[in-house]
Amino acid sequence: MEKIETTLKLLVNKIPMINFALIGSSCLNLHGIKIYPNDIDFLTDDEGIKRISQIFNSKILKNEIGYLETIFKINNVEIHFTSNVSNPIRLINFMDYTVLIEKNGIKIPCMSLESEFEVYRKMKREKDKNKTKLIKEYLKIKNR
Repeated sequence: MEKIETTLKLLVNKIPMINFALIGSSCLNLHGIKIYPNDIDFLTDDEGIKRISQIFNSKILKNEIGYLETIFKINNVEIHFTSNVSNPIRLINFMDYTVLIEKNGIKIPCMSLESEFEVYRKMKREKDKNKTKLIKEYLKIKNR
């Protein structure tokens, strides 16, 4: 987990002028859910994808659904940036659903747990069933 946190800090400091939010397992972990990510996933827009690919010298790919993404490694950690444009499971106004979480002296924009729950629910992937369950349980406890 330390390598993920170090890489996350490096990334956030390197892209301050781009709209982005942490998503996926790393996001869930920062919210306090006991899950340990293998990579770091971010959501941005098409302009963000273009700028990030320039900063990190990575290729822009078009997903089979039609949205843009870029993937690269830092500190041997795989980093994914996905665009919200033409992405049926992500909100076009995603920045309205972010929360800032402070970790190791940096503030990281993260998607809200509620929005991540909806994304996992919509995807209906077998591998994400446990994440959906964990988020639901965490939100019940948090909202008591």
